[in-house]
Amino acid sequence: MGLLDKVKTFTGGKGMAKVTIPTIEQQPSETATFPITDSVLKGTMVIAAQQSCTLLALKFEVWLYIKGDASASTGTPNLVVAGTYPDPSVSYAEDFVKLPAELAAGQVITHPWMVSELDLPTILAKHGYMEPNDALHDPRVQLVVKCIADVKGSPFDPSAEVNVTLT
Repeated sequence: MGLLDKVKTFTGGKGMAKVTIPTIEQQPSETATFPITDSVLKGTMVIAAQQSCTLLALKFEVWLYIKGDASASTGTPNLVVAGTYPDPSVSYAEDFVKLPAELAAGQVITHPWMVSELDLPTILAKHGYMEPNDALHDPRVQLVVKCIADVKGSPFDPSAEVNVTLT
């Protein structure tokens, strides 16, 4: 066990909950596609409590990574948009999870998420892609969705990431 794993275990951050992203745009997340000029992205996240914990909030982020050249292992990270549930400026349906929530070990919550005001063409233009479609089949461009469960007492909040294919 590495030093970071020992710190996570000691501080209660390891194994409190697991996050997965089963769907994006009503597609299985592993094969999800997203039109490069769309401005709204939605999906679902699943939080499975591995031990009793308090779920404080849910966060979702969309990142666009653009590698400077083909030999780079990771690209320049560009946070496109981020959202949080609950958002105090939004009213929610009654069937949405009320947070904070006490979760028992084994309890599973499935929750929809949505982010708007995505502007991929502007970010791509700043990186030399004046026509957004030029980035579609460029392996240096990668769209990543990240979902995070803010768990009380966990300095390392559980999260999941998936790559989404731009179309």
